[in-house]
Amino acid sequence: MNLLFKLTLGICLIMVLFCCNKPANEMVIRSTVFFSELPAVAIPTELDTIIEIKNWMAIGPFDFHPLLTDPIETFSRNDLKKYGITEGSIDDADIENLQRQGVDVFFINSLSPQIKLIKYVSESITNKCNFYLVARIHSDSDRNVMLITDGSYSYALWLNRDKLVEVKGKYNTNKAGDRFINVSIKAGDNILFAKVNRGTNERSWDLISTIASQQEAERIFRINYANDFVIDPLVNNSFEIYAGPYTSGLVKILDGKEQIVTVASFDSLNTNNKPFVVSDIKSLEDGFYKVILTVGSENLEEMIYKGDYRQFAKKIKASVNEMGDNSPHSKDLKVAMERVDFLNKKHSNPNSPSDIRFVNRNRVFWGYSLYKMLLKDIKTQLMTYQSQEDNAGIFIFHIGYKQQLKIPLVIIVPSALQGNSMIEDWYTSNLDQIETDNALADQYGFAIAWIYAEGRKYSAYKTEKEITAIINRLKTEYDIDEQRIFITGDCEGGRRTLLQLAATPDRYAACAVSSPITLSGGSDGIPINLLPKMSKIPILIRHGIDDDVSPIENSRKFYDEAKKLNMPVKYIEVQGSHICIAKDLHRFVFEFFSKEESKQK
Repeated sequence: MNLLFKLTLGICLIMVLFCCNKPANEMVIRSTVFFSELPAVAIPTELDTIIEIKNWMAIGPFDFHPLLTDPIETFSRNDLKKYGITEGSIDDADIENLQRQGVDVFFINSLSPQIKLIKYVSESITNKCNFYLVARIHSDSDRNVMLITDGSYSYALWLNRDKLVEVKGKYNTNKAGDRFINVSIKAGDNILFAKVNRGTNERSWDLISTIASQQEAERIFRINYANDFVIDPLVNNSFEIYAGPYTSGLVKILDGKEQIVTVASFDSLNTNNKPFVVSDIKSLEDGFYKVILTVGSENLEEMIYKGDYRQFAKKIKASVNEMGDNSPHSKDLKVAMERVDFLNKKHSNPNSPSDIRFVNRNRVFWGYSLYKMLLKDIKTQLMTYQSQEDNAGIFIFHIGYKQQLKIPLVIIVPSALQGNSMIEDWYTSNLDQIETDNALADQYGFAIAWIYAEGRKYSAYKTEKEITAIINRLKTEYDIDEQRIFITGDCEGGRRTLLQLAATPDRYAACAVSSPITLSGGSDGIPINLLPKMSKIPILIRHGIDDDVSPIENSRKFYDEAKKLNMPVKYIEVQGSHICIAKDLHRFVFEFFSKEESKQK
């Protein structure tokens, strides 16, 4: 038994001892089920939106012996074979046979397309490995559509017995749309079959599947993969490109002087299981390069580092250490170096390509950020602040318009974070959302401050002091317009945002929140009870009807009470749940702030 497996098993056993059983109302009651009772997902004639697959027939979970088998290897087990069933194929007789032999078969009717399979295990998951899921998709005609899917730890999908994709070693579903698969749907019922394996995961055993048109899938890919289409951005002699729904494209590599050093193209290639390889870059010098992927008429950009990244980190650390002054800029460089150093020492799981990609992408992003900070030519960076109470901290600042006078600023308040330091916390690594929101800020002409809010030591009082200190720090270097400061947050971050609005309403020109928790809270306050303190500041609330994390009653009741007080609160209800397949979910925030900002000019 290898050392990695022994350590993993030990962690699993310890976590199981401390796991609480799921509440009874979260469990599905098992009973005899019939496939004909499973609701079909209907594809409309005009497919102009995302169709979420929420209804599944679930089979399992199946057992394995954790002392004899490495959990990572359990994905290869064919649990259905001994029942005479071929993976990817199932019929009514198979289902009847499974139930007769005591295998759990039940329906999942979810509000969200993110199926969290741990919810459907009534006992310890230590010896559970595979779930099988089946969905019905109905179409009135033969047609081609895009299946957008994500899963963890490993998953495979079949449509009408044909295997579509197989992904191994994904720790989470942070993309929400990991793969874009062109599928041919026949007229009538189609069977989508999934196998989902948890590997060593104790928290994420999920599957997300949605259906979209080619055009919508391409739009989502351009948003979600705008800075993440290189399979691994630490490269040597070649690297791979994932193009999602696109089968043709052009790749250019630019050096630090924006000169093209390599051009490559691909045509009629499905990159789901066979990424496009860009080779012949051995002659390039070590350093950062910009890769431009042209698909259709759109250009996507991502930075890569060619060569020995650890040597780069060592050299740049020496450069930072040579700076002996105690200026704010020097402090910024030192915390940025701490971030690079932390990532450089961080170990990724060699069995998980997604984990390797996640760590390396962060290494390149924050390494390049530090490199540009030394040149004093940076758009996204870590910055430090010192409050009047002598509390010091770190935040992320992004600005795309340094030359602009009277810069409008957006404060983004995080949800509940579990770390003690922004240097090491997940929040700093949430590059998909950070870069998407930064692009939106550039488009609408805003600067952004991503605050930490003390991490797991959060309090509304400390957050207010942190925001004050951040604004004061920014004012020393940028022409921040104090009449155009805006604040936003999602879910628990939305609750915290509204508390800040109640604490210092005169600071903000407007507030926008998504799926906020307004009916509950801790000792720092409950937003609905603080409405009168929010003055007449414009507020926009957006909430998904099927939100299963922050129920929609939070926004409905808050809005009703705001109307009674004649407050300028706008409310938008949208179709969907707590997750969003496209990462540009905050576009409504910047559109709203842009309209309010124009009133301040």
